[in-house]
Amino acid sequence: MFMQKNCRPIKSLQQAAALSLLTPLVFTALAWAQPQLPAPVQPLTQPQMQALTAPTVSFVDINSGRFGKLEIDLLDGQFMNGACDNLHLTARNMDFAAGELKSLDIEVKGANIDDFLVDKLSLTTQGALKFDSGLLLNQKTLQFTSPATAQVTATISQDSLNRYLKAPSTLDRLSYTATKKGGMLANLLGSVGGNFGLTITGANIVLGRNNKVSMTAEGKAGIGQLALPIAAQLESQLLIQDGWVQLSDTKLMTAGQEISPQLSELLVKKINGLSNLGTKSDDIHFSFTDLKVSPGKQLVATGTAQVNRLRFGRTQNQ
Repeated sequence: MFMQKNCRPIKSLQQAAALSLLTPLVFTALAWAQPQLPAPVQPLTQPQMQALTAPTVSFVDINSGRFGKLEIDLLDGQFMNGACDNLHLTARNMDFAAGELKSLDIEVKGANIDDFLVDKLSLTTQGALKFDSGLLLNQKTLQFTSPATAQVTATISQDSLNRYLKAPSTLDRLSYTATKKGGMLANLLGSVGGNFGLTITGANIVLGRNNKVSMTAEGKAGIGQLALPIAAQLESQLLIQDGWVQLSDTKLMTAGQEISPQLSELLVKKINGLSNLGTKSDDIHFSFTDLKVSPGKQLVATGTAQVNRLRFGRTQNQ
């Protein structure tokens, strides 16, 4: 008979076998009954940052560049002798190394050239062109080795003409002073001496049918404090002369009466000389051949131009 200390005796082999089977179960149950401790928290590791690989910086040598099509669109452009609201330039097959391009299209809107306003000006060149790439890159001047021939269209509204006439610089150019006693203007109007002057203080123009135009002007004529207010009306015809828009067959009247033809001629010359863009510019020589006037709206002049250079910036001495 089997005996255990402080235990009741085991009387049979069956009891011993049963006890041997229950013992591991009891120990297993006791193990599960123990409180479970949380697993230790592993510290978070920061991911390793990968080194950034920057692309290699390369410089483009424009001097050796070639472009199938180059477009430039400028807003509120400021140039050496003028400005514009918008300029759009398209150059095709432009080779800087050879200094060549196949064609050049330019459209300018809201151009202001020495106070002369052009609503829209378009130029389209014909044939291959040679240019100085160094001047273009360094001085912002597209200088052609030989003049480029271009088809040109200029549109000028009646409103732009009146803004130009009302500009202080234009009114000053329309005014006239005979600095010598008994000068030409004084003789024409019958003055007996002194510095006779004609000061224009306001002007307005109206485009009419059949290329006719009428202009009114206000100002003073006389000597110093003796100058009297005048209101004159000019009736004229617009035509193309020497490749530029000019006035012809002009009559100048005041208070309904035609005055001296000599004075009319003098004022017409001054009006025709207001814009010297077409005759004195060495950059572009215009040669208009056709003129169409829409009464009360605008005039459109078409023709050709010889383009020596185009300036896209101000020189240092400006």
